[in-house]
Amino acid sequence: MASKIAVGANTQYNFSCLSVRMSELKTNDGVKYFVLVSDENPEQKFILLHNEPFILGKKQQIGMVNHKLSKSQMKFVADYSTGKICVQQLGKSRSAINNQSMSKGEKRLLNHGDKVALLYKSNHTYHFDFLTLSYNIDYNKNNFFCINKAITPKILLSNSTSMWDIIDGTLLVFNSTNIVHKDKIAAFDMDGILNVALSGKDFPDDENDWKIYNSNVKRSIKSLSDNGYKLVIFTNQRDIVGNKENEKKFKTKIENIPKLIKTPVQVFIATRKDIYGKPAPGMWNILLSDFNGGISVDTDKSFFCGVAAGRRARFNSDGKRVKKDQSCYDRLFAMNIGLKFYTPEEYFWKEPTSEAFALPSFNPNDVLSNIFYTNLSSQVLFSSHKEMIIMVGCPGSGKSYFAANSLLCHDRMKIINRDTLGSWQKCIAKTTKYLCSSSVSVVIDNTNPDVETRKQFIDIAKIFKIPCRVFLMKVSKQHGKHNNKFRELTDKQHPKVSEEAIDLYFSKFQKPSKKEGISEIVPINFVPHFKNPYHEKLYKMFLL
Repeated sequence: MASKIAVGANTQYNFSCLSVRMSELKTNDGVKYFVLVSDENPEQKFILLHNEPFILGKKQQIGMVNHKLSKSQMKFVADYSTGKICVQQLGKSRSAINNQSMSKGEKRLLNHGDKVALLYKSNHTYHFDFLTLSYNIDYNKNNFFCINKAITPKILLSNSTSMWDIIDGTLLVFNSTNIVHKDKIAAFDMDGILNVALSGKDFPDDENDWKIYNSNVKRSIKSLSDNGYKLVIFTNQRDIVGNKENEKKFKTKIENIPKLIKTPVQVFIATRKDIYGKPAPGMWNILLSDFNGGISVDTDKSFFCGVAAGRRARFNSDGKRVKKDQSCYDRLFAMNIGLKFYTPEEYFWKEPTSEAFALPSFNPNDVLSNIFYTNLSSQVLFSSHKEMIIMVGCPGSGKSYFAANSLLCHDRMKIINRDTLGSWQKCIAKTTKYLCSSSVSVVIDNTNPDVETRKQFIDIAKIFKIPCRVFLMKVSKQHGKHNNKFRELTDKQHPKVSEEAIDLYFSKFQKPSKKEGISEIVPINFVPHFKNPYHEKLYKMFLL
């Protein structure tokens, strides 16, 4: 007797003569299809066609009698281009994927081998499989054909869905077995929350020196999973870069986490200070674009919990003194990506959110309130006489952009830049050569932080008996570092500048004075220019 199968809109067929459109089935080796297979009755199979919705519920072919089951309980849509199935809960009673409950309207993605329960905690389950059909073809005038040969299932993929990915050579991504993509994200930092060192140190010594914080954490995590959240970990781990042994041990530690918390987990590990390292938003953005199965995330219902919250030294609820947080990047990360933020004390132990914390002194959103330097009149920017302009500003202050776009446009201006020429001696020689011309003015586009550095150019101006003005970029140390980081993240062609170079500038900085032989000091506010809306959005985030 032939096995029963359903295709498309729940129509029953026999394998002995399965009529479907030829364009849907024809391949070189046979017919390959996604199927839902009943675990109670493996002979009961439902073929899913590409992008054709398939409803499963209290139908005759289910053979299930339960008043909680809706006529239309779950909807399945197969995508053959990605090899996955999107499932949506339609009925009022909860269903489940891999023993994780679903509520009405919720969507998730199925991977090969995933288990579907029409009712949560019931035995009426199906699993997602692949079927390869070998066939002889009989054509008819309606472009249909019949499959006359017996069908033999063939598994096309491995049973395991546990895997590691690496993005741009720096971001590691771990998906534990049976991970289910969801629209609500419960995100956590790792060290000090989901695991702590057995040794009592701030960080574990090795992959074995750790444990889950306590049973309350385990219960909270399980409750999140049961209530439709996907568990995600975002962590910075720069100590594993370039060390294969450390990386191997760390991966072992990560792979053990879902075993201990009894819940599937997705882990993002930033190994460098790039766009993926917190507080930059790269890990979150890659989750949205590539690692949530195309399911949109509800940011209002999602959250991030971390220990790096910028809190000062304090006393906990037991009266014990707690050291100040080492940084604020977890709180800033949540602010950057638009998620509600909790400390472990607030989330797991429901302590009040009264702890004082400190945000960075520099807020990038304040920059846009500056006066545009383009509002400076041409009388301020340009002189009718031959002159020298000395730029003063740290790396990342925007002085080179200003010089090139606001000064070089004047046809008699020439720019002197040490980054281009290679040494201060060449800068001196080039300055002298340009000023020998009767009509050329020069812009000294170096950092020029102190009196001594500026003097060597001011002395040349005195020799040629021309006025010397200073254009002073009004950028603080933290602002300069923010601009430098933004440039590093968005302009891969620009040579990388270290934060130490900016620290060095401010350690040497001496405020310009007319006593140096300067005729005028013109303050210039920094105004950012963006190539696209994403860059503007990124600039407004806390990046340090």
